[in-house]
Amino acid sequence: MTKYIIRNRIVLAALTIWFVFTLTIFVSCRKKEQPEDTQQAVPAEETKHISASEKIDKTDVSDKIGLRILYVGHPDSAREKDFVSFLTKQFKAVETADLKDFNEGQTDGFDVTILDYDGDGFKSPRPNISRNFSRPMFTVGVAGALMSFRWNLKTGYL
Repeated sequence: MTKYIIRNRIVLAALTIWFVFTLTIFVSCRKKEQPEDTQQAVPAEETKHISASEKIDKTDVSDKIGLRILYVGHPDSAREKDFVSFLTKQFKAVETADLKDFNEGQTDGFDVTILDYDGDGFKSPRPNISRNFSRPMFTVGVAGALMSFRWNLKTGYL
C-alpha cells in the first residue's frame, strides 16, 4: 500500500513539473505587443509607379549615400565586379582590397568595410582580425563564416 502511495506522489510530482514547464514555455513564447506609447507610427508615403519604358538613372552624385566603402574580397572575381558595380552606384566612394593581404589598418579612412569571399572555405584566406577591432564591418560568404567561427558567434553559416 505504501509503495502505491509513493508511486502516485512521484507521478503527481512529475505531472506537476511537466505542467508548470509547459505553461512557462507557452506564456514566454507568446508574441508580446509593444505598449501604445512606445509604438512608432510610420507615415504612409505615396508610391510612384514606373513603367517599364522609364529608366532610373542614379548616377547623380547628390543621390549617392555619403559613405566611404572598402570592399575586401577575391580580386578580379565576377562576385567582386558585381558588388563593386552595385556599390559605386549607391555610395560616393568605393575601393577594393585583397582579402589575403587584409589588415586592420586598411580600414582607416573608410566608414564601412565589407569582407567577402566566395568559394571553398578550406581555400579561403583567413584574415587575422583582433577582438578589439572596432570599425563598422559586415561579412559575406565564407569570410563571414570564418570570422563568426573565430569570434565564437552563432551566425556562422546562416
